[in-house]
Amino acid sequence: MERYRDLKVAVTGAAGFIGSHLVEKLLALGAEVTVIDNVMHGSKIEHLKGQKRLSIYNEDVRDAEVMYQCLKDKDVIFHLAAVVGVEETQLIPLEVLSVEIQGTLNVLSLAADNGIKRIILASSSEVYGDLLEPSKEEVPISPKSTYAIAKVVAEEYCKAFYQRYGLQYVCLRYFNVYGPRQDERFVIPRFIKSALRNKPMLIYGDGKQTRDFTYVDDAVNMTLLAGVKPEASCQTINIGTGIMTTINEVARTVTRALGIKRDIKPVYVDYDDKRPRQIEVFSRVADITKAKKCLQYEPKISLGSGLKTYADWWLGS
Repeated sequence: MERYRDLKVAVTGAAGFIGSHLVEKLLALGAEVTVIDNVMHGSKIEHLKGQKRLSIYNEDVRDAEVMYQCLKDKDVIFHLAAVVGVEETQLIPLEVLSVEIQGTLNVLSLAADNGIKRIILASSSEVYGDLLEPSKEEVPISPKSTYAIAKVVAEEYCKAFYQRYGLQYVCLRYFNVYGPRQDERFVIPRFIKSALRNKPMLIYGDGKQTRDFTYVDDAVNMTLLAGVKPEASCQTINIGTGIMTTINEVARTVTRALGIKRDIKPVYVDYDDKRPRQIEVFSRVADITKAKKCLQYEPKISLGSGLKTYADWWLGS
């Protein structure tokens, strides 16, 4: 990680959940960081203020003129700007497509024009759809939502810009990252909030859906390695743990992490217009063989340990 010292780095979507943790780590490693975020869709600029070697632009990645100035003379770009959240992305699909596709095109075009060495794209495990086996990066994908389709298009643009301009890229498919600062619309912070209020945790369907939950510190470390590892160049890499967990088990683990001894029964609710059954992914877990090979990294934080750390942060914040 010492290779980040004195590097000039840009991070889009930097005031968001993963982005803010990434910026903190980059600054700690000695990088000079420029952040771009329009502070919408759950972003909070206060996560970033007061840091040295940091320039903040409250701007939109779809504004090419502004982005040109923000990305000028940078070494590496981490492109995390996106509209997130199942319910929100369902309500504003055109905004999702605009931010993901036009925003990514702007970033790639300006990166190519400025001779930037590498761009790291935040993609998503949503591109896979349902897979009973661990998802390998090479398997046929089956996106089920506008958000997932937009991520597929962004990945394809990265590949096209490499073929045409030689712009190095790494597409990172994140699997259910959680931890401090995560937006309360997501499942784990929702569960924590409900449990602390002695209210039942709401679970869509029967709770037997499986996910691969990755603590934010592991996700950020893997992201940083993607920015400097030669083996990661022009690769699509899963960011996960390779461990499958049901939503029911997450609810139980949250209760234990909070030290709650009383039995809090979940309430199972039907899918609705905001969260249609048709876009629900019922089985998801990462194959992290490529991450181990290209990043030389294995996730270190178990779900139980990560939830305990997250719960302690929540109780102390």
